[in-house]
Formats: sequence, C-alpha cells, structure tokens
Amino acid sequence: MMKRMGWTLAIGIALMMAQSTAFLVHASEVNTSNRYQVAGITNPKAFEAFFVKLQEAVKKNDQTEVARQMRYPLRVNKDGKSLFIKDEKQFLADYDQIITEKVKEAFLHQKVNDTFVNDQGVMVGNGEMWLGQFLDRFAVFAINVD
Repeated sequence: MMKRMGWTLAIGIALMMAQSTAFLVHASEVNTSNRYQVAGITNPKAFEAFFVKLQEAVKKNDQTEVARQMRYPLRVNKDGKSLFIKDEKQFLADYDQIITEKVKEAFLHQKVNDTFVNDQGVMVGNGEMWLGQFLDRFAVFAINVD
C-alpha cells in the first residue's frame, strides 16, 4: 500500500510539474516586443515602416499617396462635428482642410516609438491622427482637425 501511495504521489508531482512547465511555455509565447498589440497591430516592424512611409508622403506633399493610406469612410472631426470622407476623390478635393498645418506638423514631428497606443489604435500628437490595422492593411482611420 505504501508503494502504491508513493507512486501516486510521484505521478501527481510529475503531472503538476508538466502543467507548470506548459504554463511557462505558454506565457513565454506572449509577444512582449509588440507595443502595438493592444491596438490589434500584429506586425510592429511593418507598422513602423508604414508610419515612416506615410510621414515621407506627407512631407513631400504627395497627396495621392496620402489618400491611398486612409481608411474610407474616413472620420474627420472638425468644429465639434464628425464628417465622413467617403473616398479618395473626396479626400483629395478636401486635402488642405483635412491635412491642415496643425495635423501635418503633429504627424511630421511624431516619433513612431513615442506614439500613444490603446485598444482604439495608435494616436499621433494630441489626437490629430489615429492609425490602425484593418485585416492585413495599415491605415489612418480618423483625423482631428481642431
């Protein structure tokens, strides 16, 4: 009887150790190197490359490229109201009223590693621009003009 209890105890300890090892392996799979994970961004390096590419387009005033990086309908908050830009054509027609000097300056001076990130997305400046991932594409989904 003592031998059987000894074996039972040994098996119990072995199972507990196996479970804790499995937990440790599972915990190590959490991606702590992705500061954007809470925003749903799965590839931080690709997001950062997108961010820099968009900054270059804004800096060069490449309106067509900037328009391609928006998610439509694009929410634009101005004068306490939300407007929705339905497509690239409308965005390009209203470009200077959307990408204002304030928005442009905030975005161009923003370091991607210093952005605020939460479950809503990645925020530029004081909320002038919000970016996120939509399926496998990164895009700007909201702009706060004032």
